[in-house]
Amino acid sequence: MSIFGSLESMAGQAFESETHQAIAGALENSSLGGVSGLVEQLKAGGLGDVVSSWVSGGEQIPLNEDQLKAVIGDEHVQQFAQSLGIPTDQVLATLSQHLPQMAAIQAAAGSGGDQSQDAGQSSDNSDGSDQGGDDNS
Repeated sequence: MSIFGSLESMAGQAFESETHQAIAGALENSSLGGVSGLVEQLKAGGLGDVVSSWVSGGEQIPLNEDQLKAVIGDEHVQQFAQSLGIPTDQVLATLSQHLPQMAAIQAAAGSGGDQSQDAGQSSDNSDGSDQGGDDNS
């Protein structure tokens, strides 16, 4: 890979990480309950097989924009457009594109901690701070 190809790849990854963080923040500030809350609502809305495909490691079933809109509704579409600073007609496409990877990141991070934050980050959770708590004995 050329230096330009490497730089292009790095720029794409940085943009994707920023997008994931913005989406995770918008979801956290909504009544949906973050990435994990939206995933649970998708499952409850009959899309469990779609969501399961995102975290199984196999072929991912894409999330249809109409399916997503049926679960989150127009009110949330408007709210996300405002939070993300994008036109309402791009919200469903943006969420449909990024949510599968965010759900996979969340699943890989495990069930502990603030999962919506994990999905908004690439992999920067290695410092181990706050592990073990205070031991003042």
